[in-house]
Parts: sequence; structure tokens; C-alpha cells
Amino acid sequence: MSDSLIRASWRQLALLALLCSLWPAARAGTPGLDLPPLAQPPRALVLPVLHEQVLSNGLTLVVAPRPALPLVSISLLVRAGPEADPPGRPGVASMTTTLWPKGALRAGRAVPAAELVRQAEALGGALESGSSWGASSLSMTVSSPQLAPALALVVDVLRHPLLAADELERARAQAIDAWRVTLGNPTEVAALVLRRAYWGDVPHGRVAPPAALQRLRRADLQAFQSRWVRPDRVSLVLAGDVTPAQALALAERLLGDWRNPVAAPPEAAAAAPQPIAAPLVLIDLPGSGQSAVAVAAPFIGRGADDPEQRYAGLVANAVLGGGYSARLNQEVRIKRGLSYGAASSTESFAIGGMVSARAQTHHPSANEVLQRLRAEIARLADAPPGAEELAARQATLVGGFVRRLETTAGLSALLVGQLAQRRPLAELAQYAPGLLAVTPEQVQAFARDHWQAAALRSVVVGDLAAAGADLGADLGPDLGAQAPLRMTIDQLDLEQTSLRKPR
Repeated sequence: MSDSLIRASWRQLALLALLCSLWPAARAGTPGLDLPPLAQPPRALVLPVLHEQVLSNGLTLVVAPRPALPLVSISLLVRAGPEADPPGRPGVASMTTTLWPKGALRAGRAVPAAELVRQAEALGGALESGSSWGASSLSMTVSSPQLAPALALVVDVLRHPLLAADELERARAQAIDAWRVTLGNPTEVAALVLRRAYWGDVPHGRVAPPAALQRLRRADLQAFQSRWVRPDRVSLVLAGDVTPAQALALAERLLGDWRNPVAAPPEAAAAAPQPIAAPLVLIDLPGSGQSAVAVAAPFIGRGADDPEQRYAGLVANAVLGGGYSARLNQEVRIKRGLSYGAASSTESFAIGGMVSARAQTHHPSANEVLQRLRAEIARLADAPPGAEELAARQATLVGGFVRRLETTAGLSALLVGQLAQRRPLAELAQYAPGLLAVTPEQVQAFARDHWQAAALRSVVVGDLAAAGADLGADLGPDLGAQAPLRMTIDQLDLEQTSLRKPR
């Protein structure tokens, strides 16, 4: 045997001996390595001191200093989202924000998308844009020495986007391709149909399917930009390693010369939900792997002035579907194995809101899952949470809130969300205490006041033949005299109040 082979064999034997010597310790567990860390005492929740002021042009500046790490998250928020889309033009806000980072005027020169990406990368960050209800935003996180040039880049992109025709065509094609995938996914179809079924033909019930995207023109995007992107509807949020004085100086230098149009600032129309008459919508998607089941229930609008009721609603939703051990998942997955998971979430706007409960299941189980979701929503009015159940769900909500505070981007997102909802920033300090103060009786009262069976709207999307002819038939008096609305995926038209394509 050669010397090299002998040395290799000795190395293998030595490694084997080392592993054998470590085996007992590995079986016993090494603290800090193989075993989870011990629970630590609760720490006080400390929010950074928030500084808010309004520049002379009406632009709002919010600063959340956090000097521990040399990072700053920049967010420019326009207080307008899809609810501000013109009638007959859904998708304008979303498409406008998609095109923001696809080209901008900088120092009088047109800078295309690829060069903007390189400029952002040279600063150590990336431009991110998006539009959601109540807010269209542009953001970037960089190291604190790069704050000034990064903010200058973000400001140029927001104030002077090219909104180029070729980029519109490219983004339109990508969005339509994404819709083809969406329309083959029962869960995504169910979410879209549920929105239309619960909200109806009001701004928060509108979606932008391919036909609507095809109608968009560059002039629509330019009109949205001109109408809504103005200093008195914009907020600049800086979270991280920056002082209020530094932030104010930068804001004045880069945004202080921005002037408002002569016209008064616009306001988006607000309307309460207008649910369709049919309490159950069945969409046939032949060949789909599973069925998606979704149920909508009323939630309070953000205009509700009673903070205790708002916190009670959030905790009620957490009890219903806010985690693995919440009631929906207990009933649907853990006890009966009908789905990999069931959950619920809330959304709240000016004068109305919605809770959406959802699960995906084997086709023959769709009827039982539908019954379980509806029953659990209604049951909370008669079966309030016990002390342990309530405490677990409150801990989940507070824990999620605290985790968002751990990063500058998460902190910035919290502030942007608060501004988009037009709620005072000071309320954030009351969020955790408000949740923890909710009682079982308040949860029960919220469910009793808002979650009656007649107010629910339900959707099932899947292979209806495989789901069985009794789908929805045994809901009995919950459906009243209204028969389920049934159609194929090819008949579905999300722009129609009836949800069905005109004949």
C-alpha cells in the first residue's frame, strides 16, 4: 500500500474515532447547539421615538431613529392605491407603480430600467415598488452612508418616472401571463371571487383581469401620476440610523422644491360592502388537483372610533384562524385531516372590512370543509375562548408585531401601513397593550354582533363533478331562499357584478 493511501486510511480512522467520541454528547444534547435555547424572561416592548412633521408643501416626514445598525430603510408613500383607479380602468394604480422603477428622468436625462437597477445596486440596495389598498409605495434599504444618494434616486423615480410605452407593453404581457397561472389555481380564483362576492361593485371589490389590463393605456398611467403623486398626498418614512435633523435636511433639499397643483388634493371614493345576493358561488375548474373553499364575514372599518372593538375584532380573528392551533386549523386539519391547513385574515378600510377564511381540500371533502368553516365562524358567538386559548392567540399577534420591529424594513412597513390607514402613529404604542386587554366576553360579543350566518358569503372552486352533487345542499337555512350561483371557469367574468360573462 502506498504512503498516500496509508495516510488517507489513518485520517479516516481518526475521523471515525472522533465521531464515536462525540456520539454520547450528541445523544445527550449540547446546550446551545442541539437543544433549543431556554425561555427567557419577557422583555419590555420598546418602540423608537417617532418624529413626524409636515413640510411647507404638505409632504409628511416620519423618522424612526434606530442607530444600533448602520442601515436605513427609505419609503415614499403615495396615499392612493387600487381604490383610486378610475371607473372602468381597474389596474391603473398597480401598473403605474410597476413602471416606476422601469425608467426615470435624472438630472434631465432619461435613465432606462437596466441603468436604474445598476445605480441602485451600486448603492447596495434595490428599488421595490407596489400598490395596495390605500397606498402606493417605493422603497429601498441601504447602509447609512449611502442614505443621501439613495434618497435622491428614490425621489427621482417617484417624481419623474418615464412610464414608457414599451415598458407598459412588457409589464402588461407579464401580468397577463401571471393571470393564466392564477386562473388555473383554485385557491387564487377563490380569493378573487370571494372579494367580488363580498364587496360587490365598489372600489374595494374590483380586480383587474386580463380584459381590463388590455384596456390600459399610457395616458391612464400618466393621469394617475399627475392626479395622485403630489406632495400633500406623499409621506417620506426613514427608519434606521438617521437623526431627525439629518432627515429634515435631506427632505428639504430633495423634496422641498416640489409644488402642489392648483387643484385641491383628490380623495378616493369610499363605499361599504355590497355583497351579491347569492350566499354561495360554485366555480367549476375541471381537472384541478384540489378544491379551494373560502368564506367571507364582515369586519369593522377603520373609521370605527372604538379602539376596544377594533382590538376585539383582531383577537377574534386570531382565535378563529390566526395560527396552527387556532380553531379553523384544529377543526379542519388536526381533528379531521381534511386539509394541510385552514386560516383566516382581516382587511379593514374606511367604512367596512372583511374576514376571509380559507382552506384547500380533496374534492369530495369540499362540502364538509365548507360546513366547518362556516360553522366555526358562527360558533364563536356561542363559545368564547378560554383563558389559555385567548392567551395563546394574543401572544401570536403580539409576537408577530414585535418581529416586524426587529428590522428597519419591518419598522418602516409598520409606519407605512399606519399612514395608509390614516391612523395616528402614536397608536402603535397601544397596539400590544390593547390586544392583551381583550377579554373572552369581548371576543364573543364581536362575533355575535358581526358574524351571523346570513352575512356570510362563500366560494368553492374546483372540479365540481368530483366534489359531488350535494355541495352546499345541506347548508339549509343558512342559504335562505337563494340558490347557489354556479358557473364554469370559462363563464367567470370578475368585472361583472353578476360574476358571469354577458351572453
